[in-house]
Amino acid sequence: MPNTPTSPESLAIESGTPQQHREPFARLLHAHPETAFDYLEFRRLLAGQITAFAAERGSEEDMVRLQQRMQELEDAHSLDDPAQEAAADAAFHQAVYQMAGNAIMTHVMGTLFHMLKDGVFYDRSDLYLRRGVRDGFMRQHRAIYAAIVARNPEAARAAADAHIASTAEALREAQRADQRREVSVRRMEGLALTQKPRGEE
Repeated sequence: MPNTPTSPESLAIESGTPQQHREPFARLLHAHPETAFDYLEFRRLLAGQITAFAAERGSEEDMVRLQQRMQELEDAHSLDDPAQEAAADAAFHQAVYQMAGNAIMTHVMGTLFHMLKDGVFYDRSDLYLRRGVRDGFMRQHRAIYAAIVARNPEAARAAADAHIASTAEALREAQRADQRREVSVRRMEGLALTQKPRGEE
């Protein structure tokens, strides 16, 4: 029986790896938080080239779809809803990857984004709660969008690379803040244990 061609869109919807194979892998990654940076490093290898391809190869229909995703991202940003903005962020990037016209790249990135939306690598909504992160991400998405619609592959590549680098730095800062908070909590708990309750002095 001949193979039926599979469109990039259907590959993105299927999100690649079958669920029975994907879930153990996801659990393994979730148990090791440092893999978030492995994910970002791998994504950086592909994202710049895919975004450049999108600028080169995107059809007029693709451009219309990307414009819709960009408007949804702008709308979510104006609502100040981190969860909705994180979802619109993912939809925007998936639209970009589908424009690249490479089924394998779309398949791989679709799988990664499915895992990202499930919180396997890190909590994207939490990043959007960090001061300055939302506005920074919005500027970067606008730069990616502008480069693609201008059909400027090099600008698109540079904008995508800058976005991944910014995401990695935001994640590092979030982890540092969480570690400082944990140290502070342990310090306070230690002080509480060493203090005698009133009436026992």
